[in-house]
This record gives sequence, structure tokens and C-alpha cells, in this order.
Amino acid sequence: MFVSVAVVAATLLIPGVAWASEEESDESAMLTEQAIALIANGADEDQVAERVEDALMAPDKEGVQLSKVRAAQELVEQPGYSAAVGRQVKVLLLDSLGGKLPSAPEAGRPATGEETGTSVVLDEFRPERGVSDGGDAVLLGLGAAAIGGGLWLSHRLRPPHTLRELEHRDRGHRETP
Repeated sequence: MFVSVAVVAATLLIPGVAWASEEESDESAMLTEQAIALIANGADEDQVAERVEDALMAPDKEGVQLSKVRAAQELVEQPGYSAAVGRQVKVLLLDSLGGKLPSAPEAGRPATGEETGTSVVLDEFRPERGVSDGGDAVLLGLGAAAIGGGLWLSHRLRPPHTLRELEHRDRGHRETP
């Protein structure tokens, strides 16, 4: 009874999913930062181009060098968008902000609320899969050798009384029928 009441109460009292605000920022600096984050997370060129265009069209253009944002827009809109072009666009956009993201915390003040507490946008981490170089192959070989050696040693160094007990037990099962 108590458990069912607790489950129902928890279901009703736990807050629902927090939805992001549907309103877009009207600050060029924030939209430029969002474009940098999109590039860092591997978004396609259309998403990046849209965010850069929004940054150019935003009414509040304070803190952004629009010439560099326009240069970034031209790079995005050129055919052949690649990861290398994305890195160039990211550098241009960061330079347009003076090298500092608007969401970066003030020195000596802890981050609060929606602030991230950092001014660094790292690229997405995609580690290599499988055996990618000689070092991986050596580690794989050493691991297989350790497993094989352990199995061999466990068989070779097994105490003799264990073998007798196993044989005795097996004989007892065969004689029973």
C-alpha cells in the first residue's frame, strides 16, 4: 500500500521535461557563440549558415565584428564545406567576438544558473575504433598472451588432490544408475 502511494506521489511530484525556450536570442554575440558550438558538435553546413545569418540579422550587434562574421558566412556558403572549412569558420567567429565567448564567466566569480563556467568550446571527441596502430596491436597481443598463459598455468599448477576428487565424483555418478 505504502509503495503504491509513494510511486503515484513520485510520478505526480517529479517535474516534467524542461523545454528549451522557443524564442531565439536577439544578440549577435550569443548567436555567434551558438554557431561556434554547432561547428564544434559537427552540425551540417545549413545549420551553421542559418545561425551565422541570424547573427548578422540580429538587432543587438554589440560585441561582434560583423566583417569577420560575414567572412565566415562566405566560407560556409562556398561549395565543398568540410571539417577543415568548419575549423576556419570557427576561428573567424571566435575572432569576431574578440577571442572571448559572451557566456564566459567573469574572473573570480563562480558560474551560476545557465552559465557553463568556461569559455572553451571543445571539438567533439571521436576516438579511434579497433586496432589503429602498432601500439594497439602490441597491447592486444600482450592481453591474449596473458589470458593464454593464465589458462595454461591454472591447468599445469592445479593441485593433485583436485584431480582425484573430480575423478572420484565422476565415478560416483557413473555407478549410480
